[in-house]
Amino acid sequence: MNEESWLRRAEQQGESRTTRREMLLGGALLATAAAGFALMPRRVEKLLGDAKLDKLVPENFAGWRYQAASGLVLPPADQLRDKIYSQFVTRAYTRADGAAVMLLIAYSGAQDGTIQVHRPEICYPASGYKLTQIAGHETPLAPGLTIPSRYIVAEADLRREQLIYWTRVGDYFPAKWSAQRLAVIKENFSGVIPDGVLVRMSAVGADDARGLLDSFARDLYAAVGPRLRQVLVGLDRAGMQLK
Repeated sequence: MNEESWLRRAEQQGESRTTRREMLLGGALLATAAAGFALMPRRVEKLLGDAKLDKLVPENFAGWRYQAASGLVLPPADQLRDKIYSQFVTRAYTRADGAAVMLLIAYSGAQDGTIQVHRPEICYPASGYKLTQIAGHETPLAPGLTIPSRYIVAEADLRREQLIYWTRVGDYFPAKWSAQRLAVIKENFSGVIPDGVLVRMSAVGADDARGLLDSFARDLYAAVGPRLRQVLVGLDRAGMQLK
């Protein structure tokens, strides 16, 4: 084989190897792109729809009477809170026997993994409270319906506040920040950008308030309509679909 023939053959072999590499690389990129497209969220879940949260939360129910919206510990009043929550309700309720409960419901229409609902473990210390107890809890809302929640005791100066709260992200009820992020990822991988809600009930005093707060939660859930039930506990747990 002369030099010219050898060079021509080497060039052809090099071109063949290059073509195979390009095809393999192109195939890998195409597969990655296809997988990314398949996993891209295609549906935004907004259970609240166009309804106004403050209109869905009753002012009077089961002996509870709306008194005021002041005195509640809120997430930091900054642009981050405004970006996280699309709707926000704070209320204080009292009962004829002297019981008092403060309610906060914060709704976010898009949990896309970059912004997520605030948790009381963050906003209470930011407001000067020391968290002296944090424990898992189960909140019974109706027969056969119990929600995973958390019980927290927060203290500041002469004020001792006890609270029960839960967060719902899509179909999940994450108890920790890491679980909250994982819930968003799972929903995104299923093709959904989920909504999210934080529900918090609290009472001031030295006595154990868990029974009182659970009772308030049951009364509230029984008093609200189907749309707010779905917002509070999700479609599956609410056991009904929007008409």
